[in-house]
Amino acid sequence: MTTSNTAIDLSDVIFRYFRNGKRNVIDHARLSVEEGTITVLMGASGCGKSTLSALIAGLYPENGGYLESGSIRLFGKEVSELAVNERAKYLGFVFQNPDLQFCMDTLRSELIFCLENIGILPEEMDRRIQETARVFSVEDLLDRKLCFLSGGEKQIALLACIDALKSRILVLDEAFANVDRENALQLLSFIRRLRERGTTIVAIDHRIDLWKDTADEFIVLGEGARILARGIHRDNLDSFRDLFDREGLFEIRDRKRKNHSGSFSDPTGDAKFLDSSPRSSAPTFSPQISAPDESTILRFEDLSIPYSREDSHLLLENACVSFEKGTMTAVLGKSGIGKTTTFLSVLKQHPYFGKIVLEGRELRSLRKKDLYQKIGIVFQNPANQFITQNVYEEVVEGLRIWNKGLSETSLKEKAEKLLELYGLSDKMRYSPYMLSQGQQRRLAVLSVLTGGQKILLLDEPTYGQDYRGTAAIMEHLENRIKEDGLTVIFITHDRTLAGMYADRVYELTDRRLLPVDPLSLL
Repeated sequence: MTTSNTAIDLSDVIFRYFRNGKRNVIDHARLSVEEGTITVLMGASGCGKSTLSALIAGLYPENGGYLESGSIRLFGKEVSELAVNERAKYLGFVFQNPDLQFCMDTLRSELIFCLENIGILPEEMDRRIQETARVFSVEDLLDRKLCFLSGGEKQIALLACIDALKSRILVLDEAFANVDRENALQLLSFIRRLRERGTTIVAIDHRIDLWKDTADEFIVLGEGARILARGIHRDNLDSFRDLFDREGLFEIRDRKRKNHSGSFSDPTGDAKFLDSSPRSSAPTFSPQISAPDESTILRFEDLSIPYSREDSHLLLENACVSFEKGTMTAVLGKSGIGKTTTFLSVLKQHPYFGKIVLEGRELRSLRKKDLYQKIGIVFQNPANQFITQNVYEEVVEGLRIWNKGLSETSLKEKAEKLLELYGLSDKMRYSPYMLSQGQQRRLAVLSVLTGGQKILLLDEPTYGQDYRGTAAIMEHLENRIKEDGLTVIFITHDRTLAGMYADRVYELTDRRLLPVDPLSLL
């Protein structure tokens, strides 16, 4: 029942994507959130968390889907009865994928656009923009093109826009997925400040450790976004360990590391550990740079990467790194430091100086067609890569291209087995665009893995995943490395993930790729 202190109230909500569909994505869901609190919604990937948040924001059913029954109220008012500009005063929403939200080309223009839509006068606009820029430390981002910002910078920019609107409720859908831990902690301090002034915050996130000192309550959702448990907070987390484990919400930290005996070699000759990386013992260094040999599949030779063709300032300077066949390498670094841009240079989609050598040939001598037959990639936004109309065909198409001798029956069997492994077998006939962000990520990784490329570049491969989904992706990658000699290079903000799975780890910092001992990250 709605009270005067209830900010959000959902009562017996039933929602599905198709009016005549058989499956309710949201099935008799009930939820109440008190004003001025921070609530974190958790649950297995695909349980309906993101859809529930879109219903709260009024995006559904206005823009798709069918609401069979139930009411959704913000401070006692039905969301469906609020005009869009009035709704913005009640609620601000940050998507998993920030590219879906921007309307303008720079943050300054975006802030002006937001404020115009709620009728703020020009003289007040300038004051709000300057105040928001100062609070979120985005002065340097105001006039940069949004399309050139990193994933983390885009999320920070979106939070700044929400702050400028002074919305009474803030909903965050995996908003920290592309933000490094340092920036995430900074954003959490901003979020606590918003709570202090009365803002109600609802966050969808899998990372208990990130929120445990900030959240007033954790709520665990099951299939159909029905509540399995609530009233969870930092002091009683251990009481719900079995539930978290069953729902794939606890990280398995006792996994045995492979190929590490406690020593650490530095192939760059520039060994350095960051002081922030905990470690129990000092590694043994081998500082000599070895000559390229048959085990090296990809090599950077004095590689320097500028911000853009117009801006010669360097993101990476004179890097000398070798990547061996059949290994997994993690690349760490703060948001916006240049990790994704480095991947783009390896794909010949961004300028570089020096050399990038693939199997003994400098990239400039390779046609892009030949390059893409050797290197596959999953970008931060997997939806940009889908090429078919349903999940099953997305996997089969990749298998068909690279396994021309297989019969359709064999292709079908192999595709179904892989989809089951990735927890997508019940989504085979769905459009890829109807999947949750976590499911889209698993599908994108799986689709690339069906190919025969020798190197895979993965940009945040486990973003939006619960721990069960994370394990499925990483263990499949390990199996491909063992069976086929695949070389995997992945970008992540999850230092523990890098420590658990990577054979080698590099951190991009101060324009240099510095080696980090994987064991020091555990």
